[in-house]
Amino acid sequence: MSEEQPEKPRVTMNMLYEKQLDNEKLLIRLSTKLESMENLPRRVYDLEMKNARNAWIEKVAYAALFAGVSSIAAALMNMGA
Repeated sequence: MSEEQPEKPRVTMNMLYEKQLDNEKLLIRLSTKLESMENLPRRVYDLEMKNARNAWIEKVAYAALFAGVSSIAAALMNMGA
């Protein structure tokens, strides 16, 4: 009885080359993502500063609304007295 040896997988140079190309493409994508992540803290800071600069508009609008409602209430009270 002869023992059958399992068939070894065949790896060609073309297969190795294709795998190397895939790895290089992956490295390029990862490098691009890492470069964009370096700028992330700065972009978040800029966004927070923009929101902080625009927050006064909302505060002024609410103050004006409150002043208008208060003056209307005061005018109605003066008309009734």
